[in-house]
Amino acid sequence: MAYYNLEDSSNPILQIQKILRGLERMENGVSPIAPSGSYESDTKDAVIRFQKKYGLLPTGVVDKETWDLLHKIDQAQRDVNQLINATEIFPREFGYEIPLNTKDTVIYIIQHFLNEIKNEYEDFKTLEFNGIYDKDTQDNIKAFQRRHLIEDNGNLNAETINLLSKEYERINSRQG
Repeated sequence: MAYYNLEDSSNPILQIQKILRGLERMENGVSPIAPSGSYESDTKDAVIRFQKKYGLLPTGVVDKETWDLLHKIDQAQRDVNQLINATEIFPREFGYEIPLNTKDTVIYIIQHFLNEIKNEYEDFKTLEFNGIYDKDTQDNIKAFQRRHLIEDNGNLNAETINLLSKEYERINSRQG
């Protein structure tokens, strides 16, 4: 994870603004800000909205927790952008499955997909963006499986993940 230090010549405020602006374009949840490199009221307001959206204390201050989450979501969004054109993000290998409590980069993508489509599913929980295939993520996968008439066993396998990817694309194409 990249952290800003005083010897780094880059501007962390500009980084924050660019990430928030990119998230707004992708998620329509954080208002657009014009990256200026200056931490003014529009940046603080965007940070507060981001913190509220992701369950952080809405202080408007980019503390370590906010900074880490901004970068995790930004990286996951970059991964999603690379994968979005490829409808199937997992191989169709028989028996491929991600076990419960696995921590993996792809789980961030799955949690992002699930959080983005949750408005379409009444029984979805808002997931913590932690990259772990935890109980809440599994519960949302089971609800997704029920909705799509596949066995609701919570198995995070190629069939379920690829279907989730297609659903995410379908919903985002309507919003775009």
